[in-house]
Amino acid sequence: MKHIYLLLLILTSLLLYNCSKDDKEIDVRYTVDDLQKIHGNGSKTWKVEAFYKTYENDLLSEFNDCYTDDTYTFFYDKNEAQVTLGNNSCYYDNPTEQDGRLTYNFYEDIGEIFINISKGESLDENFRTELTILGLTELSETRMVFTAGENPYYGKTIVFTSVP
Repeated sequence: MKHIYLLLLILTSLLLYNCSKDDKEIDVRYTVDDLQKIHGNGSKTWKVEAFYKTYENDLLSEFNDCYTDDTYTFFYDKNEAQVTLGNNSCYYDNPTEQDGRLTYNFYEDIGEIFINISKGESLDENFRTELTILGLTELSETRMVFTAGENPYYGKTIVFTSVP
């Protein structure tokens, strides 16, 4: 009789262990309907709340200040956002020229959204740029989080908040 109770205890424990779902393992898949949160069925403007070098350690990127004063307007019929650069430059105190780009791709078959975001500046004959590719890990009507890496070890991360 002890063997039956022991066997039931083991089976119950295994069943409970296998049925529990760790939040870190939740598989988020985005749909066409989720894209409406990004572009608002027309256009929607977002600003960068923070640009992290290492998100899990709350370590901001050296480019945080030059990204947080920019705005990005996403459109229903384009996979490219209109970038409006702010006053803070990334590389030079008084650049001769500045440019910012953001494109995004939605892969419906795997339910993932990625952004390619870049900023470049020139000062006379010198030119510097950085291209960052990140995947969407959080989306609501007012907040988007794009990261590199896997939860909880996110590296480079950009957090967007919607502009009212």
